[in-house]
Amino acid sequence: MKVCALAHRTLGLGLSLLELLVVLGLVGVLASLAVPSMGAVLLKRAVQHSAQALVADLRLARSEAVKRAHTVVICSSLDGQACSASAAWLEGWIVFADRDGDRRLDANEDLLRVQQRLTGLGSVASTKPHNDNAYFVYQPTGLAKAAAQTLVFTPQGSAAAPRVVCISNQGRPTLRPEGWSECSK
Repeated sequence: MKVCALAHRTLGLGLSLLELLVVLGLVGVLASLAVPSMGAVLLKRAVQHSAQALVADLRLARSEAVKRAHTVVICSSLDGQACSASAAWLEGWIVFADRDGDRRLDANEDLLRVQQRLTGLGSVASTKPHNDNAYFVYQPTGLAKAAAQTLVFTPQGSAAAPRVVCISNQGRPTLRPEGWSECSK
């Protein structure tokens, strides 16, 4: 008999329309507070991913030059098929084995990696624009001559901090920790 009375009481428990609307309103307010911060997190991740992608491809070019025993080029590219004349790293880049050393991707040369246009970024620019490298050429020794460059990956808007990629004079890339604005602190 007590079981039936208990079951009858729990069946009567439920949410009124007013209670449901209050809960939905609270969920809406919390979601609206979380969305902007989630956007900042996604933008921060896009900047970090883009900077890491360039560092990884520079390291790939370096190791492939040693492995193949001839030059490998990484250059900015607008279309993923040829090097661009300017240092438009935001538009993407290509990595290729440059057998003839002309810094152009020919039909008989291996295209090793293509990076399409980077999303979530406002710019990828050096700290000294007059000294921008549109390409880096890695020799069979693993070194790149006169490769010194600082590239700053700046997000769209101002929600996330920029990331800095430092390339040494010999072509060794380094991604600096968040908060750095140049290669030496």
